[in-house]
Amino acid sequence: MPALSWLRSTFQSLTKQEHLDRDLDEELQAYLDLLVDEKVQQGMSPDAALRQARIELGGTEQVKERVRESRAGAALDTLVRDASLAFRTLRKNPGFTVVAILVLALGIGATTALFSTVSAALLTQIPFPDPDRLVAGFKTYAGVRAGPVSRVDYYDYRELSGSFEHLAAMADITMEQTLTGDGQAEIVESGFVTWNLFPALGVAPVVGRPFMEDEEKGGAGVALISHEFWQGRLGGAESVVGGTLRLDGEPTTIIGVMPEGFQVLLDVDLWRLVDREGPFDIQRDSHSHFLVGRLGPGVSVQQAQQEVDAISRSLEELYPVSNEDKGLALTGLHDAMVAKVRLSLLMLMSTGVLVLLIASSNVAGLLLARGHRRLPEVATRIALGAPRWRLIRQLLTESVIVSLAAGVAGIGVAFGFQRFLLRALPIGELGIGSASIDQGALLFALLLSIATGVVVGVIPALRATAVDPTLYLKTGRQLSQDVRSSRLWGGLVIVQVAVSTLLLVGSALLISNLVKLVTTDLGFESANLLTGSVSIPESKYPTHAERNQFFSSLLEQIEAVPGVESASMVNKLPILSPWQNWALWPAGQERPEHGNLQSPMARWVPPGYFRTMEMPLLQGRDIAEADDRDSQRVLVITETVAQRLFPDRSPIGEAVIVGSTEWPPHEIIGVVADARVNQVFLGPDPAMYMAAYQLGPRQMQLAVRTTGNPLLLEEPISRIVREMDDDVLFAEPATLQSIVDHSMAGFSVVTLSSGVFSGVALILAAIGLYGLLAHAVNQRLNEIGIRLAMGATRGNLLRMVLKRGLILVGFGLLLGAVGALMVTLALERMPFEAQTVSATSYLGAFLVLALVAAFACFLPAWRATRVSPIDVLRQE
Repeated sequence: MPALSWLRSTFQSLTKQEHLDRDLDEELQAYLDLLVDEKVQQGMSPDAALRQARIELGGTEQVKERVRESRAGAALDTLVRDASLAFRTLRKNPGFTVVAILVLALGIGATTALFSTVSAALLTQIPFPDPDRLVAGFKTYAGVRAGPVSRVDYYDYRELSGSFEHLAAMADITMEQTLTGDGQAEIVESGFVTWNLFPALGVAPVVGRPFMEDEEKGGAGVALISHEFWQGRLGGAESVVGGTLRLDGEPTTIIGVMPEGFQVLLDVDLWRLVDREGPFDIQRDSHSHFLVGRLGPGVSVQQAQQEVDAISRSLEELYPVSNEDKGLALTGLHDAMVAKVRLSLLMLMSTGVLVLLIASSNVAGLLLARGHRRLPEVATRIALGAPRWRLIRQLLTESVIVSLAAGVAGIGVAFGFQRFLLRALPIGELGIGSASIDQGALLFALLLSIATGVVVGVIPALRATAVDPTLYLKTGRQLSQDVRSSRLWGGLVIVQVAVSTLLLVGSALLISNLVKLVTTDLGFESANLLTGSVSIPESKYPTHAERNQFFSSLLEQIEAVPGVESASMVNKLPILSPWQNWALWPAGQERPEHGNLQSPMARWVPPGYFRTMEMPLLQGRDIAEADDRDSQRVLVITETVAQRLFPDRSPIGEAVIVGSTEWPPHEIIGVVADARVNQVFLGPDPAMYMAAYQLGPRQMQLAVRTTGNPLLLEEPISRIVREMDDDVLFAEPATLQSIVDHSMAGFSVVTLSSGVFSGVALILAAIGLYGLLAHAVNQRLNEIGIRLAMGATRGNLLRMVLKRGLILVGFGLLLGAVGALMVTLALERMPFEAQTVSATSYLGAFLVLALVAAFACFLPAWRATRVSPIDVLRQE
């Protein structure tokens, strides 16, 4: 019963100090009694003798402390001797030491990097006062969370609720604005918020003042700037407060500077006020704002949720058309901020822990083999009187030293791996500071190293010291490995194979899904497409005609550049700028209830957009130059929208209402193929495309189809824009392919890391299996030689060794298949469209592991057949 023995010894060590103190009390009392007896014999009274003895002995606690210090010094000396002996022993076996350190360093380093990243992103509280009282609000339909909230609904929630100190809102997207004035024009990112967002967060400007409530009406031309923008663009002088910025040609007064590093949900250069009286998103079915609230004193999230549920029901009764089944879900602000990376980090953390498990199993197997080779040494020390606990302590010291060395090496692995994670995952978008290998991570690495050393060393230490010394002292040589040790090592191999199977299957599923996502039809061609944004100041181009003329002339000049096939623009590029859906229903009908209302993504484009994006036009015609502000409003819809609105007839020529009844009806002139507008992970999105020149846009995103490298045209296009207007810039140029790739970055990192971890796990499992069989063959060389001498064929020996290895592999594969099924069920809940159940993934993973395992089994088996029976019998 080694487990019971280990538990008993552990309990004894935990209570050892109590025993020491009790023994010390008994020793002192005995010495005191002896002194009293001597004093009485000298003629003193018992009371006087007791007083005098106590004086001579001194304070009891002082004596105890002196004795304890002496014992602590002895314990420290013992620890130093154990460590010194362990270093000498490990130095004599450098092969084992180096392999064990490298194997554990990989697992400890990866786990440490993931722990520090998970700690910073998921465990560290957001840097606002009383963060547990901060909540985020999202729209729901029929209880299902569905994204941003209507601006109009927000004001009702704010005025009718009493559970919040502040209930604030911020637009779900940023706006690129052109900053002009002294120096070269540049693009800045503006975020739009209500006046009380910063009071809700508990953050105040470090210079200047915050927004005022009365400034919200009319959207006063004031702004709060970020600390980074203040230092970088404006020189960091406090005198800039009260100064004026020209944004898109309009004057904007700087009223304050936010603290360094401040960020919430969106990373912007400056914050401006939502105009409560403005025309933007005045419909209740237009949803474009995140809600951030600070709960009142003593108010729980559940109480606040009950109140907003009651308000939602009231709004549904007042506005049944737009608010049917619509509600507001409250969640912790921290949870909302980390939602984008939570699943990726947890999956990576799980794979890192599994790799550490395999590495620990591998090192435990090495220690078992090493312990078996040291049995004569252990038997001799036991015969000389060394207690078992002393030998266990020595062996554990060796394993802990190895794991501590691995922990030091693992810190380097952790630094490298975390830099990769920070570049690949959107950790910086959380606004909670960047993750780093800080003191907490180093402490974690230290504790993990010690725990790993104890875990991997305790069982081999117990097995190595559970020996009858007479067996080894009689024979003078090492005996064959006993059945219990063989089973234990076999169990470790089964665990390694099982975990490797789980990782391989999970990695294969992720890779197959990534391949499917990469090769999926987006509905447009992203290759050889340059993108960027152009924003013109409304003060210089106040009319629709002037704005249309600017963009039309710009596209003509870009198309004349060598290397350009075609050029177009759109208000929101696919994948880069998602969402913005508007209601749509046939003209002449009542607005449908929410469950039957179509709300496709709204986009406005000039003529030739579908040709530039290579989106097939299925019916009707494209938007034309003649579709301007003075002509009939026109619309091109996607195939899905056409089937939903007009399932029994062609939609061409049909009139529809877009957004609200305040706009004139639009005529459907064409049907275009479906495309993935919002996310690569989800299916094609229903969308509608309006004529841009009928709307007179001020800001558009360019799409330029090229014959070669798109980035080579960045400078020519920038030059054309500057020549047309010095106050206008071609901002944030990038290829659409890079935008698509970036949107899949988080999933790609998880897939790549899982693949690397799976490869490492496969190698470690193969090494463990090879080590087991090689050790078994080495221990049975005498038996094998005798078998050969007695007539056994080498084929029989080969099958005997292979059989043992393949049986272990079979058990590991079976156990791993169960775990892989659980992984598959978990992957099916991931937010992407691709299928996760794939027989090919399972069979491929099993085949790879089986081939590697068979090769690992074959090498020791082949070695067994090379044994010379003459040499073996001569040794006997």
